[in-house]
Amino acid sequence: MATSLGGVAGSSFLAKLRSIRASNAVTAFSEWHASAMGHRALGLKLDDLIPDEGPIVQEAVRRLPPAEQQERLFRYRRAYQLSTIQSLLEPADQLPTSQDTPYLTPLIELVEAEVATKENFDLLSKIPENLKRRNRSS
Repeated sequence: MATSLGGVAGSSFLAKLRSIRASNAVTAFSEWHASAMGHRALGLKLDDLIPDEGPIVQEAVRRLPPAEQQERLFRYRRAYQLSTIQSLLEPADQLPTSQDTPYLTPLIELVEAEVATKENFDLLSKIPENLKRRNRSS
């Protein structure tokens, strides 16, 4: 039998889920996992790992401020250089957690929403052929 998450049971479940996510153990594990990924040791942010091959991500990158685009390019070049010489940044030079903030993800979400809105509008603005024929005959 399926149960819904609405009402009192749903709100207590969400409160429990939020308390688990905020616990010290989960926070410590998520920090360890982010460090184990290794992108910070190369000076990269997590959003730098998003491949920019699709049109949505390319549009989001195009919308970045010029300074952020330059910083992104610098991080890529430095990571490529470090990878070439098979080295990592010194611990003092590695990207701290406080600076690993999403800068591209909000723009990607915005572009995706705009594309979805445009597609929905295009669907709504097309008049079906049977309605066009019906209206011409009247």
